[in-house]
Order: sequence, then structure tokens, then C-alpha cells
Amino acid sequence: MREQADVEERFEDVRAERNALRQELADLRAWLSVKLGLLKRAPGPSGLTVLSVASDREIIAKIEELTDKREQ
Repeated sequence: MREQADVEERFEDVRAERNALRQELADLRAWLSVKLGLLKRAPGPSGLTVLSVASDREIIAKIEELTDKREQ
């Protein structure tokens, strides 16, 4: 019985760690989207503006573009 509780507790620890890492990656994507000028604005419901962060591919492409310009 205790073994089951230990496994469940460890599972919850792993889940919490995974969620924290996901949030950290989302924060990084958002920060990079703002700094690289990739933040997307679109009209939303009730006249609100919806902000969307760039995908990983878009972020990498922009970094490559900026790096190529710098090397020239």
C-alpha cells in the first residue's frame, strides 16, 4: 500500500516538474517573440486584441535571418 502511495507521489512530482518546464518554455517563447518583433496581433471577440507568440520555427528563422545580416 505504501509503495503505491510512493509511486503516486513521485508521479505527481514528475507531473509538476513537467508543467513547470512547459511554463518556462512558454515564457521564453513569449519573450523571444516580443524581442524579435514576432508577436502577432489579431482582432478578437468584443473588440479585444489577441496576441499570439511565434512558433519555434519562426523564432529560429528570425534568429538565422538576423545572424546572417550581422555576418555580412
